Amino acid sequence: MHRYLLGRAKHVARLRRWSIPFDTRSLSSTPTPSPRDDLPSAADVVVIGGGSIGASTLYHLGRLGVNAILLEKDRMTAGTTWHSAGLLWRLRPSDIDIQLIRHTRDLAKSLEAETGISTGWVENGGLFTANNHERLSEYHRLATLGKYFDIPAQVLSPSDTKALYPLMNVSDLKGALYSPGDGTIDPSGWVAALTKGARQLGAKAYEHTRVQAILTTGDDQGKQVTGVQVEGGHVIKTKRVINCGGVWAPAIAQLVGHDIPLCAMHHAYVVSERIKGIQNMPNIRDHDASVYLKLQVT
Repeated sequence: MHRYLLGRAKHVARLRRWSIPFDTRSLSSTPTPSPRDDLPSAADVVVIGGGSIGASTLYHLGRLGVNAILLEKDRMTAGTTWHSAGLLWRLRPSDIDIQLIRHTRDLAKSLEAETGISTGWVENGGLFTANNHERLSEYHRLATLGKYFDIPAQVLSPSDTKALYPLMNVSDLKGALYSPGDGTIDPSGWVAALTKGARQLGAKAYEHTRVQAILTTGDDQGKQVTGVQVEGGHVIKTKRVINCGGVWAPAIAQLVGHDIPLCAMHHAYVVSERIKGIQNMPNIRDHDASVYLKLQVT
């Protein structure tokens, strides 16, 4: 990445992405488990999927006093969460996104005190780079939006960007948007903290519990969920199911005859050895090149 690791590489090839079909074998590749006797007979809400979204949903339902359980076919974070980047960028074009991300950031900073488990929050800042005037104009708008939401941010000139990030090649840069309060979360620690917090609030999470069917009444004009059946035959009575399956969400939706227009995508990432001078530098994102650079904290 010649822009970001000056002198470390001479060429950067744009990463290609390929569409891949959903592999239904992942739903049936493990042996059918024996019937379980620790599952409840009923719940107000059943959350399907033990990644970051599922764990967060369970935690917040617990805070609301809802009798909720989570079912995960493997182990918590076993899907795509465990190797996600965990990057938190606070400035987005949508004010709803900004408020959701603010809440996530606040929670990432407070969950350890509540649960004793670190979320791995590192506040090293975020830097959006712009190599054209159109992108720089967008960043000016984001900085203005940040003022409304009390998010410190500033648009930097190429020379100011170089001063902040000495390793960066700014020869073709028009500017950058710097948000010092951005950072990273450790995905596995985040889910572990959320899950423990949810359990402390009375919610329950069950691993190695594969959903086999979502039971309903009614017809195509209108269906009502009545329960969830897991492998082994146990049925949990409920009127509400939340699909937090991530890449597996389409297969879960198919259990009630619905389609979710979600397509899994391959992407690549490169892990470098320690680079002198990069410690404590902000994370970088180049929207036009679809590339980000994350500082790996060890």
